[in-house]
Amino acid sequence: MKAINPIFDNNNKNKLSVTHTPIVRKKPTTKAEGRKERCDKKKDVKIPFNDEERVLIKRLAKMRGMDPTPYCTLLIKKALKEKHSFPPCYYDPKGKPYPAKLEVHYHDQLFDYKVKWDCSLKEAAYRIISYMLTIERRLLL
Repeated sequence: MKAINPIFDNNNKNKLSVTHTPIVRKKPTTKAEGRKERCDKKKDVKIPFNDEERVLIKRLAKMRGMDPTPYCTLLIKKALKEKHSFPPCYYDPKGKPYPAKLEVHYHDQLFDYKVKWDCSLKEAAYRIISYMLTIERRLLL
């Protein structure tokens, strides 16, 4: 009598050979070895604001149905697209920061302003956002 499953057939036991390949873990690649970077990676810029500005940002962000971080990001992107002339303003680096998460393209534009104005990246971002907040405040009233 012949078995239905060929594994249980005595004649085929010699013919079937099970080969096991050992599981080899791949060595993790490091950045130096060429690890791929995401094309949509964003860079953080932590912009310090005083208490009044933080309250204003929270209110304006809530009116748009957003959180403060995406709202700050939106303001910087909008300003960089429209290419305003940003007046100089007082910058206090000791305030509480809100981050803005910028794509590489916008971060490069912000870096260009940093070089042009001879200031830090945070100060350039603050100058842009403070100008945009005055515009947004006018729309609020």
